[in-house]
Amino acid sequence: MHSARNAAVAGDARRLIENYVEYYNNVRLNSATGYITPKDVLAGRQQEIHLERDRKLEAARQQRQSHRQQAA
Repeated sequence: MHSARNAAVAGDARRLIENYVEYYNNVRLNSATGYITPKDVLAGRQQEIHLERDRKLEAARQQRQSHRQQAA
C-alpha cells in the first residue's frame, strides 16, 4: 500500500519539477538576462529580441505622436 502511494507521490513530484523547469527555461523572463528566457539566451537570440522590442517601441511612439497631432 505504501509503495504504491510513494510511487504516486514521486510521480507527482517529478511532473511538478518538470513543469517548473519547462516554465523557467521557456516562459519566464529573467531580469538578469535582459528579460529574455534562458532558452533564447542559449540560442543566442538576445540581439534579435532586443531589436524587435526597439522596433515595436518606436512604432508605438510614432503612433502616439500621430494621434496627438490629429487631436490638436
